[in-house]
Amino acid sequence: MNRFAFPRTLPPCAPVEPAFAHHFSGWHLGMGLPEALNGLLPGLFLLGEENPGCRNAAVGMALWSMQAHPLHPELARWAVKAVNLGLKAAPALARLMVLAADMKRPEEGEATDVWYDLARQDDRGLILRFLAVVLGNPETGLGWLHLVWRDLLHLGRPEIAMAALDMVGWTEVGLPLRARFEADRAFHCLPPEEALPIVEGLDPALWGLWRAYAGGELLLRMGRTAEAKGALAGLWQAVPWHVNLTLKLHDLFRPTPVAEPDDCAEAAVLVYSWNKADLLADTLGSLYASDMGRARVFALNNGSTDHTDRVLARAAQRFGADRFHVETLPVNVGAPGARNWLLSLPGVREARWAAFLDDDIFLPKDWLLRLLGPVRGRDDIGSVGCRITAAAPPYGLQSADYNIFPVTPPAPEPGGLPNRVPVYDNCAGSADTGLFSYTRPCLSVSGCCHLVNLRSLGRTGPFDLRYTPSQFDDLDRDLRAALDGTPALYVGGLAVRHVQHSSLAKSKTAGQIGQVMGNKLKLDTKYADEELTRLGRENRTLLWHDLEQKARFLVDRLGLNA
Repeated sequence: MNRFAFPRTLPPCAPVEPAFAHHFSGWHLGMGLPEALNGLLPGLFLLGEENPGCRNAAVGMALWSMQAHPLHPELARWAVKAVNLGLKAAPALARLMVLAADMKRPEEGEATDVWYDLARQDDRGLILRFLAVVLGNPETGLGWLHLVWRDLLHLGRPEIAMAALDMVGWTEVGLPLRARFEADRAFHCLPPEEALPIVEGLDPALWGLWRAYAGGELLLRMGRTAEAKGALAGLWQAVPWHVNLTLKLHDLFRPTPVAEPDDCAEAAVLVYSWNKADLLADTLGSLYASDMGRARVFALNNGSTDHTDRVLARAAQRFGADRFHVETLPVNVGAPGARNWLLSLPGVREARWAAFLDDDIFLPKDWLLRLLGPVRGRDDIGSVGCRITAAAPPYGLQSADYNIFPVTPPAPEPGGLPNRVPVYDNCAGSADTGLFSYTRPCLSVSGCCHLVNLRSLGRTGPFDLRYTPSQFDDLDRDLRAALDGTPALYVGGLAVRHVQHSSLAKSKTAGQIGQVMGNKLKLDTKYADEELTRLGRENRTLLWHDLEQKARFLVDRLGLNA
């Protein structure tokens, strides 16, 4: 029996609608941030005016969006539209849709700036005093809850999120929202065995879709895979248009291959560092504890002036001189130069794959086996990457798979800079719900922890030194590999914890920001319109064929053709 069954109120919807592929180019990219959902819904409803399948998907997608993001005003308005088109929603849920759609939001200004500053501090007292003022306002309290909720989850202080819910003046109509937010807090902040009964206690008539997904994901985290498959399969049969769910469920029924330790001899592990000795020590500690087989490690001290040399010396003793090689440079040559230096070493050139690691990550024990598994014996993949999250609970997402919008490169605004490489960042800044734990081909992966095919590198050339000191050099290399016919592969079932974020996120001074934006300009002016148009077209075709195959597999596996 499926403990997460829910009332079937949605119209029938085919798993893969051909109209999406031909007329709705963004569908294949997936459904991550609420902003992406809000961007997809107008096109779906427009297509639905002529295509019943698209209309059914639009209605279903609107209901999912509202349940997943219950106080997002724009998504709530699409849910109201779905009800007007015939969606049979429980009266209480319909009232919640109207409440969220008409909700007054706080205006951007001094108060919101104060919150953004507070959210980056760790002063519990100040945060609670601020929240008491804004959440207690009967006119804008729900709007403020919507604005601050994601930050409250990322604080990693579950008691503050619960206190915030106590501060809201809940009306009788809005009271079911409190239960939904309590379940959201439990899902992200509590151990899965404690969160599961709270999620299960939600009213399925109001929150059935999200309740089924969250329950299935919690069961997965508890190792109860068979029950999780049942919950998620039941959900997928109701919402088979959900790209991320389709990919995730496929991998549950057909898991991504995992390599054996003997296969690790095909990889050389490369790490470079500049003045992050303590973080590097932690990274090398997690590397030593992992299953590396006979893979060798090549480390580069990139002109550090701290105690990086001592960290590397201790690591060499720990790993053994036959497994750990150290290079020391007198100056920092930047990320592209450091990578190319390591790639030039004879021991690295003997390998088939180069595994690049940032110096501020925590690796799970099976990281190399998970990355190598799906590409054993393959030369058609240029790089392999994984899901990157924050290092501390609740493990906010930093990156997943990157893909490109299939559009003609736009001309810059008068007096503006070009933005000709429209790469879609589908998850950064969101909480890790598990919707990105799938494997699929893609345009690019995070350089934080990834494998590079050395045969592909030999054809496309090394990392471009023009991106010194850092930022966009790994994306640029993946673009060249895709043009060469060797796209990237994303293995989202593997999560690597990352202490710091991208160079752009860490940049604070005008000079630092200018350096990163200068590299973005180099990227935007490097490729011809024909190359970028081809990349977009081929990337869309690759993703769509992958999605079709996996949807058909699920149809057959779940017996939906009968």
